[in-house]
Amino acid sequence: MSCHIPTTFQNVSHVGNTLLNSELESNLKSFLDWGMLGIGGWFNVTMPTYGAWGGSFDQLRVVDDPSYTLGQVWESARKDWVWETGVPYTGGSPIEISGVYIDSTLQATGDATYGHHYNYPLGRVVFDTAISTTSTVQLEYSYRNVQTYIADQAPWWDELQYNSMRVDDSTFSQISSGNWGILANHRVQMPAVVIETVPRRTYQPYELGSAKNFITQDVLFHIVAESRWWRNQLVDIISVQKDKTLMLYDSDKLADAGAFPLDYRGMAISPQYNYSGIVNTSDYQFTSARITDIGVTEMESYNSRLYEGTVRASFEVIFS
Repeated sequence: MSCHIPTTFQNVSHVGNTLLNSELESNLKSFLDWGMLGIGGWFNVTMPTYGAWGGSFDQLRVVDDPSYTLGQVWESARKDWVWETGVPYTGGSPIEISGVYIDSTLQATGDATYGHHYNYPLGRVVFDTAISTTSTVQLEYSYRNVQTYIADQAPWWDELQYNSMRVDDSTFSQISSGNWGILANHRVQMPAVVIETVPRRTYQPYELGSAKNFITQDVLFHIVAESRWWRNQLVDIISVQKDKTLMLYDSDKLADAGAFPLDYRGMAISPQYNYSGIVNTSDYQFTSARITDIGVTEMESYNSRLYEGTVRASFEVIFS
């Protein structure tokens, strides 16, 4: 009598499946973005909102992006606009963008002459056709105080932009020059957190007769800030999450259902479908993850303009 021994992989049905490391990173970015909103981590920009040294945050600048015609793309000083609705914060709500002002006239998204969409992650208004570069373009919006990134999706994350709050800087209104000369997708504005899974993982059997395991995976949270206060604040906010349990969503199920809240342009298509709504929908749940251990491994200040810290966390998940 022969014994049939399986010769295929277990726990993986397709080479393109999103597995543990990638799921942890994308979920943790969503969790941090949503968690920061829950403690008031955004700033509302109305017309006008003046900077501390002059300038105005509601004023947008024209961007010379080679993917578009000059005059199509306009951006704010701070990127990463808030797209979520239903934010669980009692002190107020982020602004829901209703339209863009061109020469003081409000233009809705579907306007016949000034049709446009918003790229929330990059903080941009992109017009269907170019408008005059001498136009005055303004917007009421909310931007996140803290930007979060996934390390393997941002190999350029050390392209740090200093003084992104200085809308009085004369280079803000210049095209392809100065502090905003690098395109938004290559700029990291501080304070920021960069999430990185690292090669430290352990396994422990879950139960007899099962291929399930308790997997403990380490993740680093790299923090960069322009002030000691922000660096210390982010180190504390993240490190006190020890023993918290998260429900992770399944990125493949979201993709199959077309349920991502942002489309390929960065435009919000389902703003009510925030992180909380996704992880609390059983159709998209992946597994739970508990933060079993957290340690602050590094806090450095290279100069008076750059403060860094690293928090190492261990996440325990049941995986099969």
